[in-house]
Amino acid sequence: MSTVLRLSCLLLATALPLPSLAALPAETIAPSINAELAEHTKHFSKKLYKIADNVYSAVGWQLGNVAMIEAPEGLIIVDTGESVSESRKIMAEFRKVSDKPVKAIVYTHFHPDHINGVQAFVTPEQVASGEVQIYAHDTLLANVVAQGALVGPILGVRSGYSFGAFLDAADQRDMNAGIGPLVKPEASTFLAPTITFADKLDTTIAGLPVQLLHVPSEAPDEIVLYLPNNRVLISAEVDQGPTLPNIHTLRGTKFRDPVQWVASLDKLRAYQADFMVPLHGQPLSGKERVEEVLRMTRDGIAYIHDQSVRWMNKGLTPDELVEKVKLPPHLAGYTPYLREYYGTVKHSVRQIYNGYLGWFQGDPVDLDPTPPKASAERLMALMGGRDKLLLEAGNAYLKGEHQWAAELASYAIRVDNEDALARDIKARSFRKLGYASMNINWRNWYLMSAMELEGKFNGDDIKQRSADMRAVLLSPAMVKNFTPQVFLQNWITRVDPDKANDVNLTLGFNFPDINEQWALEVRRGVAELHRGIPEGTALQLTMDKTFMETLLTGESGLLKGVLLGDVKVQGNLLDIKTFLACFDFSEEPFGLTVR
Repeated sequence: MSTVLRLSCLLLATALPLPSLAALPAETIAPSINAELAEHTKHFSKKLYKIADNVYSAVGWQLGNVAMIEAPEGLIIVDTGESVSESRKIMAEFRKVSDKPVKAIVYTHFHPDHINGVQAFVTPEQVASGEVQIYAHDTLLANVVAQGALVGPILGVRSGYSFGAFLDAADQRDMNAGIGPLVKPEASTFLAPTITFADKLDTTIAGLPVQLLHVPSEAPDEIVLYLPNNRVLISAEVDQGPTLPNIHTLRGTKFRDPVQWVASLDKLRAYQADFMVPLHGQPLSGKERVEEVLRMTRDGIAYIHDQSVRWMNKGLTPDELVEKVKLPPHLAGYTPYLREYYGTVKHSVRQIYNGYLGWFQGDPVDLDPTPPKASAERLMALMGGRDKLLLEAGNAYLKGEHQWAAELASYAIRVDNEDALARDIKARSFRKLGYASMNINWRNWYLMSAMELEGKFNGDDIKQRSADMRAVLLSPAMVKNFTPQVFLQNWITRVDPDKANDVNLTLGFNFPDINEQWALEVRRGVAELHRGIPEGTALQLTMDKTFMETLLTGESGLLKGVLLGDVKVQGNLLDIKTFLACFDFSEEPFGLTVR
């Protein structure tokens, strides 16, 4: 029994006042790794694999692989990694194989680990001149915008927890990220696609026949490449690599439709490829082996979906479904492709329920629940008060019932966020759960939350780390591809109704360098974006798009732009001030666990 908890339980049991936690001896929970997860790290040893006679896959440098196709007239780079510094190392490896010029980049989808390192392989000037083409699905840029601009602040924080951005070196030693080595996030060097398509594109790139196919799955804009000359399939993340696929990601995403994903896997099977190059994990050789992995992955996803729907139709709720839906041994044991290193059955099942039926489970008690803090106060009183509650939490911890201990401690924390003993019990429980977890997302989230509970990062730390993660999702290189429409749409979700409820004003925006005009109308707490400036609009701002980009990156502000002459103002300055005050662009640091 730990000294802290033994003393705490004794004091609680004898009804003596609780001393300060700081006065009690500390317990050390040594960092550890689930044995199977530690073994999985070997899968991502650095190696440049040669596939068939002209395809190379760089595995182990960063979370996502980078593939190179040597075509008759030059190189085709498929995906570019999340880190330009690591991608430069990969390019150096490619140069040991070929000195041909890069002729094309292919983005298989919009996630940062597949697009952020592009300028390690080509320059903006090469793309602008047409020397290098960038291929992608025609929705990729819109997805980049939504990810970085619309929900960037919360997604940045949640991504930090999912990938363990604040974890100590001891907690990352010998670890992997489930689908690759640990993430090495850097600000994106994104360049926009120059050639896009909707469903499929059969073309010749650098003298080589290439078939591109849209296969929505892990991402809505996912595309694969098939090389008919040597029957090589570059499968992107339709096959997510050596793990059970992440049918849902804890960091947050729109609904990933398992039925659509299964259909896409079947499209890959139809190629009957001799070689498969996933963009996470090692390549596969042999038609039978490729078919087996695709079929088993397809069956694993289908099983989770089908059984979830089966039991949903019998009235089960998510909490009941996760206990009912489990992979059978022949699927659960298919190592490594259906092991729960990255995705899990439990968090997939919950997403499937929500995707079909939404949050409401059918009991009207959930329609207007008692607020969390008030509910915790009442429940704690029913349990006999804080001391008895934490006595039970401590006993549960000592019995190894770490989930129950954390749940009980959460009530006390909701009542008092600074309750040191409750935070300590919950943090220790999370460390035990995290070190035991085979799933990297669960492990990282447990350990990050434990650090938050322990006070190991404060508001400034969260703000800085969140800004670092935000740069991965919204960098200056990405902003240059944003249109005025994207810029102004971001304002719509920033309306502060307390300041805008009595406001009826329209502000026009002129962008003379690109000959575009837009207007934002604030109408009693709601903002509406108009293409063009309505006749009679008295309030207008005129600026070049290049200045707009500095607003998005935070390098400048409207007031500074007005003072320096970068922004020209038309209309009553007090009315413009009133209009601008309707929007909330502040970003306060926040954690996700202590609340």
